[in-house]
Parts: sequence; structure tokens; C-alpha cells
Amino acid sequence: MKLRKRMIIELEPHDEKFNFKLTASAYSFSWNFNGRLYRTIIRKSNIMIGIIVQEREDRKMIAEVYSRENSLKKDEIEKEIRDHLGTDEDLEEFYKLCRSDPLLREVIEGLHVRRTDVWYASLIAVAQQNASFRQGWRMIWNLLVKYGDRVVLEGHENSPIICPPRPEFILERGEQVLKDSGYGYRSRTLIEIARTLVIEDENALRTSLRKIRGVGQYTYGLIMMLAYRDYSNPVIDRWVRGLYETVGVRNVEEYYRKHWGKYQALATWMLTVMLDALPLSKAIERVRKGELRPSYTGLTPLTLWRYY
Repeated sequence: MKLRKRMIIELEPHDEKFNFKLTASAYSFSWNFNGRLYRTIIRKSNIMIGIIVQEREDRKMIAEVYSRENSLKKDEIEKEIRDHLGTDEDLEEFYKLCRSDPLLREVIEGLHVRRTDVWYASLIAVAQQNASFRQGWRMIWNLLVKYGDRVVLEGHENSPIICPPRPEFILERGEQVLKDSGYGYRSRTLIEIARTLVIEDENALRTSLRKIRGVGQYTYGLIMMLAYRDYSNPVIDRWVRGLYETVGVRNVEEYYRKHWGKYQALATWMLTVMLDALPLSKAIERVRKGELRPSYTGLTPLTLWRYY
């Protein structure tokens, strides 16, 4: 599929601390980020919109917009881009909480979660069930490269953007598509999510997710964070629990409720970025040394785009 260039939008973040490069690089594949340009596809209703965003020296961003439609409303598209990148999100309260947390006291301010649709959020969240960062993102990469939709933007024919295969495709081809990509037993959960999405819309799925077998507290919290910027759900696994217990937190669940409150999921996401999503034993070693900031070396959430 090829999308034509329709407009250019100038964006100035309302959040003065917004860091474009970090936000664009976190958990991105090579077709999304190349160290300078951020590219993605946003689906709005039945319209597919391609965007290429880059930052100027004055920190303002230029977004090129591509679509098959020629009647796009500029203000609506700008709103979608801002929402996707989080340019207007106020995280000052979260940063304040970070300063008194033993693991996130050196958090890099200005890094935001990029919002995605609920289907891609589900693919990501389910891939992280009982899997390391490397294992989970390898599953996602396999699925996209083998079965994803390649979208070409006018003037960039040699570098297509790969989008996740749609739920309808997964249901038509069956569970084996997911198993071939490495999802294994997790495939059944994604089949149920896909089936629900085809029958219901995203808003309905939000309320019915917890009824799907295989969607526990951890998976639900990740999906809510990535798809809706709802950070209020705890995302705690053995990795998170082990790190906090290392610094003397006895009841991690209670600590998350009392300290992080409405930012519980964001705290976990930010922790994976700051500690390079290392295996637990290596992450604990980093914590004991007081090394609480990302290394930018090897395969990490901030360097994923260099490898895949």
C-alpha cells in the first residue's frame, strides 16, 4: 500500500521537557526510528495515516503527513500526532515521585510513552508474559516481518513501514501464525483478543479484556498503558519485585499503590528503560552499584531500533 504526501504540520511540545529523540527511540524498530526520523502509521477509524517526524534545532518538530485521503483535517491530525507522541502530557507529578524512589531517583525527564492502538498494545503485552525483553521483542519482530503489512510513503519507496497484521488476518490464518513467530502458548490469548476486537470496537474491548483467559493483571496493565495512557494499573512481575526487594521494599504491591498511585504502570515501564530491561540478576547488580541510568550499549529499549 502506498500513501501520498498530504500536508506538513509544525509541532511545538507543550511539555518543555519533552525529549523527542528518547521518546521516538524507546521500544522502536528500525522502520520506526533511524536516529533522526521517527515514522509510524496511525489508524483513525478506517483511514490509514503515515507520519514522518523530525526535530529542528529550536526543538520544534516537523511532521509530514501521508494518506490516501485528500480531505484530512489538519487540526484533527495534529491532535492525533500529539496524542501519539505525548507532547502535551504533564508528568511533573510523576517526576516528583521519582525523586523519592530508590530505583527511579535518576529518571530522565522528557521521555514519554508513545500511544498505540489496542491491538498492537496487546501484541506487545502478551509477548512479555514470562519472557525476557529480548525474547518478547523478538516475537513481535518475527510476527511483523513475516506477516505484517508494508506501507510505503511517497518519496520513501525504499523504506516501507511495517504494521502489525490485522486481527482479521490472524483469525483467518489461525493460531499457527502466532506460534511460528514464537508466541507459543500465548497465541491462544491473542486469538481471543483478536476475536473480541472483530466483534466489538476498541471501547468495548477495554471493558471486556479482563474476561479473556490469559489476560491477568500484568498484561491488562500494559495494554491499558500503551493503548490509553492509563497508568493506574499495577504492572508488577518477578523482575520488578526482585529489584524493589533488593533496595529493602518488603511489600512491593503495597508500595506501588501508596507511592506510585495513578502512575503505577508508568513506573514499571520507565524502570525497564532506565535499567536497560536487563535480566534480573544483571539488573540487581546494576542497582547495587548505583547505576540507575540507561547505558545505551547493546540491545536495550532505547537501542532496539539499531538491531531490529
